[in-house]
Amino acid sequence: MRRIYHRFPQSIDLDFELARPFREVLACIARSHDTHATVRGAEGLVKERILIQIADGRTQFLDLDVLMPLSENVTEAADFRIDLQRTLLTPEKRLPVAENIFFLRIVDKGPVTECYIAKDGRLGDTDAMDLRRMLKGACE
Repeated sequence: MRRIYHRFPQSIDLDFELARPFREVLACIARSHDTHATVRGAEGLVKERILIQIADGRTQFLDLDVLMPLSENVTEAADFRIDLQRTLLTPEKRLPVAENIFFLRIVDKGPVTECYIAKDGRLGDTDAMDLRRMLKGACE
């Protein structure tokens, strides 16, 4: 079943291909959902978290956990909403640093998967190239 969001942005920030079949890319995306890493930045320890949702009913997004396993519920094409959150960890409290939201469309093209990325808004320090690097890293 195709899972397409009817309000997917018309202006795409980045278009590229992954040299992986569609089902493998779906598995990579599913593994990345609700993961986090802690990195040391200039301001201190920063927690980077990834939350992923998938299009449902052409008008909304569902948490990926609802449709697991994805390979049985998605075919041909899928739209995702990816939320990259950064939080500064201090001994006293956690401070939100940035939130970047992207739309990702993946399309089955046989041995490769075509990917389209569009950033929602202009705020935040992460761009489409950063998301591409994360996606390629998750699939290797």
